[in-house]
Amino acid sequence: MKFRNNRHARRLIRFMFAVLLCASPLLVPAGSPADAIALPALAHKFSPPELPPVITLLEDTPLYPEPDDSGEPWAVLSPQDVQTVEAEQEWYLAPPPGEQGKRWIRIATTWLGDMWMHIDYERIGRIVPADTNIALIWSAALYTEPVQSAQTDVVLAPQTVHCNAMFQTPGGSNAYRIETSWLGDMWLVKPNRILLDMEIIDQDMVLPTETLRMEDSDTAHRLQRPSEAVMIPPQTVYALEKTVNGEYHVRDAEGAEFWIDPRYAQPASAKPSSDTIQLSKDTLIHLFPAMDHPIFGSLSPQKIEAFQQWDDEQGQRWYRIHSWNGDLWILPDH
Repeated sequence: MKFRNNRHARRLIRFMFAVLLCASPLLVPAGSPADAIALPALAHKFSPPELPPVITLLEDTPLYPEPDDSGEPWAVLSPQDVQTVEAEQEWYLAPPPGEQGKRWIRIATTWLGDMWMHIDYERIGRIVPADTNIALIWSAALYTEPVQSAQTDVVLAPQTVHCNAMFQTPGGSNAYRIETSWLGDMWLVKPNRILLDMEIIDQDMVLPTETLRMEDSDTAHRLQRPSEAVMIPPQTVYALEKTVNGEYHVRDAEGAEFWIDPRYAQPASAKPSSDTIQLSKDTLIHLFPAMDHPIFGSLSPQKIEAFQQWDDEQGQRWYRIHSWNGDLWILPDH
């Protein structure tokens, strides 16, 4: 490449240097002032999980005097809880997908002293009793053990099941042992979508006012515009179960099942109003009063006429208005 003069060459060199500076990571010599400033802001100390003090053996497990399984085991333990002593370094690192990733763990025995066992990473955990109901929102496969390698061909349709035990792992994931009428106890392993601690209701429930109908328990959190809200008239439904957050899984007189939340309903004590309200600042528009969501934008300062009013537990007066988005609620000056 030829340049007409040195000025063009200098310009090209400066341009190439700028490109390299932007595209390359900044390297700071250790011990430099920049290093002292930058590293504390970027550093994050990793704290590995602690080895569980007790592990539940899920199958017959050989024991060895040293972390070496090339020879014959000294003994074989049947499924039971064992006390751990130590483990190989980085035992907590998950293996690559598709690999079992065996880990050496040392346990205490009463007749042989401390011994080593070589178990799959996914089998490091403990079974603890449970007594709760789980709602399967999506279909879920059944497993004979609380590990992914024990999956069966049986798939449960969405329903509520009773859980009598959980397999807790150091990484924080749980598998759930459930009761079935034809296969006995089986396991749910990393089910796609579930609701824990469901309360069985099984009784009629009166909906005294217009109520939001939800296809899922969290539909109200996902509404983007008032036109997406499906309201049902006052009626009596059959409540099947209730979540810990207060949503009810119900069935109507025609047999359709859906979710409702009594808080997502028009207040029974609302009264007619013909007040004209002067909004002094931007005011949020709510689908239901006293609820943080759904909220559909805001109104700018203006005069507006109400057709209903309702006082909440704090004595604040809400007004229901006709808007371009439908009939919605506002709390003036808040």
